[in-house]
Amino acid sequence: MRKDLAAKTRRGLRGRVEAGKSGGGNSYGYDVVRRLGPDGELVTGERTINEDHAAIIRRIFREFADGLSPKLIARRLNAESIPGPRGMAWRDTAIRGHRARGSGLINNELYVGRLVWNRLRYVKDPGTGRRISRQNPPEDWITTDVPALRIIDEDLWQRVKVRQGEITASPRVQAIKATRFWEKKRSIHLLTGLLRCGSCGSGFAAVGKDYLACSAARKLGTCDQTRGYRRVELEEVVLTLLRERLMQPDAVARFITNYGMAVNAGRAQESASRGRLEQERTELVRRLNGLYDAIADGIRTPGLKDRLEELEARRADLDAELAAPPPTSVRLHPNLSAMYRRKVEQLSQTLSDPEIRPMAIEAIRSLIQSATIESNGGNARITLDGAITALIGLAQPEAGQKLSVGSVEVVAGTGFEPVTFRL
Repeated sequence: MRKDLAAKTRRGLRGRVEAGKSGGGNSYGYDVVRRLGPDGELVTGERTINEDHAAIIRRIFREFADGLSPKLIARRLNAESIPGPRGMAWRDTAIRGHRARGSGLINNELYVGRLVWNRLRYVKDPGTGRRISRQNPPEDWITTDVPALRIIDEDLWQRVKVRQGEITASPRVQAIKATRFWEKKRSIHLLTGLLRCGSCGSGFAAVGKDYLACSAARKLGTCDQTRGYRRVELEEVVLTLLRERLMQPDAVARFITNYGMAVNAGRAQESASRGRLEQERTELVRRLNGLYDAIADGIRTPGLKDRLEELEARRADLDAELAAPPPTSVRLHPNLSAMYRRKVEQLSQTLSDPEIRPMAIEAIRSLIQSATIESNGGNARITLDGAITALIGLAQPEAGQKLSVGSVEVVAGTGFEPVTFRL
């Protein structure tokens, strides 16, 4: 039934597209028309050109055809406070898009009066559950001429296509494509997706092989924090914080020693309690056997039955208590604190091991909710928020919140209460 419904829906959408109507969604540069038809029903799928947006679209096409990059075009539009699609800031990716897939402003054929539908299909990745787009073969595309929606003339459109072809054929782009980087899984680094700009709140993005910077400053030009930071230096700052604050050797040694003593004492007490129960049951069974023998010999007394029922009830209670799994006989090693100290001191070396690194990074990343970077002249400050700050406060409340490493100062987030960090 679901497959049949999907087929009927697609057939209905195809009919709308072939009639020049919208097949879903709306492109920048157009307004949705809301009107009633002759039958009094709401007419859907009609669009009209938004002249203000159309002027911006023509400007983008002309500037790109004249040699400006999508990044520079986006920066100019943002500098003039011109809102982009959905009222957000302009991004170079929204302008450039993907030429083969028809995404991006300069690849939208609707601007030259051609409505293209069924270019992509979507499937679900069984591993992640996410929808993934796949390009359909060109013969499956449905193209309809809609001259009333044309915004760009054919000459300007062809100039843009010529420049796109020149960019694709350039040695630099060909060398990048030869690496087929899109087929390689990108590494998850310690701070991937966690860094935030202290000036504008945007995320950090890679701006080179080993550097990170505010994406709004580098791509949009809407932030003045343009300084780049080496990825390895930022990661080393966080690892140093873990070694010298959260995992301070003396504090950890005392904690593990006391914890080990408490755990071992508790396990010993549990074992002793179970031993007493087993001994009591053995004695109880011996006494019951004596009463059974007395009854078998013909002894009958008024209190014998009551005593027998009392002992049998106690045996049932003991059997229920002893049915639980016995306490573990494992005891924590007395030198556990020394072993842990060595592991902490070798934290950086451990993360360099390719077999251990993915699991170790995920464990540390789970402690960090965000890392905000603020630039102050030649220095920088990283403010860490998340469970890591609560743990620092619990492990070393008297040590303060700051740690300076070179030109970078690490600050734990305000407040150490676990509830503040959603533990």
